[in-house]
Parts: sequence; structure tokens; C-alpha cells
Amino acid sequence: MKRLMNDDDMIAVAGGKYTGPAFVYVFQQSDNLTVLAQRFGTTVRTLCELNGISEPSGLEVGTRILIPQR
Repeated sequence: MKRLMNDDDMIAVAGGKYTGPAFVYVFQQSDNLTVLAQRFGTTVRTLCELNGISEPSGLEVGTRILIPQR
């Protein structure tokens, strides 16, 4: 899934599933997508679609993911 970012931190995901503000989050040792989704007011499904993640449990420490801002 291709991600494009412009100078205003707006993102557009190929296929048009999300267009809006987002920020980059660096995955930490104790993180999982469920906790991140709850913390940032989104869903695991949205995070997976936005970042092209097919196996959520396979994220490694230091992986950069986009988090949508609401």
C-alpha cells in the first residue's frame, strides 16, 4: 500500500481509504496495535490498513507506523 505525505502532514493512502492528518509513531518494546489504537482513538483495522500491515503481531521495535489524527 503506497503512502504519500505532503508538507502539511496530510496523508493519502492509495485506494482512498483515508485522507487526513497523521503522525509517525515509532513502535516500542511494550507496544501492540490494540493498545495504540485505544491510546490514539482509532482501530486496529485502521492502523493495519493505513500501514499495509498484514500480520499485526509481527511488528518489530523501531518500526515506524502512521497514526491518524482525529
